[in-house]
Amino acid sequence: MLRRELALVLRARVTWMQAALASLLVGHGFVLAIDLYTAGARSAAVGTLMAREFDPLLGIIRPTLGGLYLALSLFGPLIGARSLAIEKDRRTIHMLLLQSGSVPRLLLRKWLAAMAGAGLPIAGAAALLIIWLAVGGHLKASEAVTAFAGYVAYAGFVTAVGLAAGAFAHNFAQAATAALLAIAATFAIDAAEGFSALAWMGGAAAWSPTGYLHPFEEGTFALSSIGWFAGATSGALVLAGIGCCFDLHGLRRTATVVAGVVALLLLCLAGRNLPGAWDVTEAHRHSLPPAAARALRTLPGRLVITANLDREDSRRLQLQRDTLAKLRLARPDLRVRWPPDERRAPAALDASEGYGQITVALGDRSVQTMSTSRRELVTLIFELADRALPDWSQLEFPGYPLVTEGGRRTAVVAASYFVFPTLMLAIGFAFTRPRRRTQ
Repeated sequence: MLRRELALVLRARVTWMQAALASLLVGHGFVLAIDLYTAGARSAAVGTLMAREFDPLLGIIRPTLGGLYLALSLFGPLIGARSLAIEKDRRTIHMLLLQSGSVPRLLLRKWLAAMAGAGLPIAGAAALLIIWLAVGGHLKASEAVTAFAGYVAYAGFVTAVGLAAGAFAHNFAQAATAALLAIAATFAIDAAEGFSALAWMGGAAAWSPTGYLHPFEEGTFALSSIGWFAGATSGALVLAGIGCCFDLHGLRRTATVVAGVVALLLLCLAGRNLPGAWDVTEAHRHSLPPAAARALRTLPGRLVITANLDREDSRRLQLQRDTLAKLRLARPDLRVRWPPDERRAPAALDASEGYGQITVALGDRSVQTMSTSRRELVTLIFELADRALPDWSQLEFPGYPLVTEGGRRTAVVAASYFVFPTLMLAIGFAFTRPRRRTQ
């Protein structure tokens, strides 16, 4: 039966057309990333200090995966919705349920087949990174594998959302519309981030997959991110199973759907609270210095940081991406509060006396500062514990600047804009062309 589901996805021309378009999106991001990386690398040739800033993970992999994110968001839900809704269009869904004898078994096969279709642009992005290595670029395997693991998890989520939409819709058109609207809702949540006027949506940010993709893109393997995607995907599949139970009607169906939504929320909450995160980057460059990180783990008491900074304040973004991200790797129990987000009617600019103040609390002791410096805040944490700041020396990251021009850039452009999209179409043609029956 799985072979039939794979054929339904991979022998459809629309699947390969989507894969070709996705390859163009991913390839365009790859070319732009290489051009920007090259422009900066020319300046880095004059000094080793600047060369250390050239990180292939953030400079090449992350922009390339940005195109993959857009492609999966647009096409992943459609592939998932089509794999189930087409059975309704053909009026074969009831027959399949009878043949399989189990709704979960049928949905699992449908989901695996949809993942195979959604995996095509992921394979294309991986092929582009091989091109990067071929032209002389540097990649650390653990960084690349972690980044792609996040996008495999995201592909599983969007295809499961498509399956849920297909289970409740009457045809493919309705299923596609519902699936895309569900993914668009996560974009609306992301849009609220960084705007004080939309701070009332701040609590909804925990339900957007984008925030759980960021650790993977930065070389951090976080169990909370894996847990959230696993919970959200499982919850969406549970809803899809409810939609396929055609013997449920009226209040029973409504009550079961509500129970399914509650199960989805509980699974996501349980998953995102899983402790544990590991920095897999080269030289652990996204972590605090090793001695400081080890010492922080031994400090007793609960660590709480309260930052009175609005969403539109650039200091808040710096604090989140630099200090807090590194602190969480050393102290998974870190709790962060943003008082401006807790106000009922937040203003664009808080002119109160305490604005910009950061309070660091460890156990029952606390101290206040106006600095967002990573070293300053870590020093204050150790002072609260009556201990001196450990050795602050960081492992040296050499950096990998690379100028890609001439024939090498031509090869990159040709592979990104022509070779891989054309290859997807050619493979699709070979898979979908009519086969003559032999007598």
